[in-house]
Amino acid sequence: MPEKLEEKKYIIKAIRKYIATCPYLHDGKIGVDYLENEIAYSIEPMPVTPKDTEFIDDSEIKQFTFVFASRESYGQETIQNIINTEFYEDFSDWIEENNFNGILPDIEGIESIECLSTGYAFQTGIDTARYQIQLRITYYKELNKKGGII
Repeated sequence: MPEKLEEKKYIIKAIRKYIATCPYLHDGKIGVDYLENEIAYSIEPMPVTPKDTEFIDDSEIKQFTFVFASRESYGQETIQNIINTEFYEDFSDWIEENNFNGILPDIEGIESIECLSTGYAFQTGIDTARYQIQLRITYYKELNKKGGII
């Protein structure tokens, strides 16, 4: 009887599960490549060269960049817009502190998670705005003895 194949761990699933543990999230769904029109969150991969560093043995440091976005209440009331900005400061601090303490998404060979930008209002409407922050994960991949990536 053939061996049961081990279930592949996908990066996007691990990121979603990890971000769901952030204590600063409000109630709201965490989507992938889709942001609701109401209060919600989305994780959206960004285009980037996946290979960051290549070694002589053909192993490499890879990268995965993504945007974490949210739909927030927004308007002329300065206090609400300040609260939105403060959320992204707290989120960024949480990512930095977790990275420092080795609390990382469950990704094989992961080395780090970091914010590449501050949180900012990307698109504004009458009463809601899309805020987002850019992040990057780096992880180590090595070749197995048969020449395939493990």
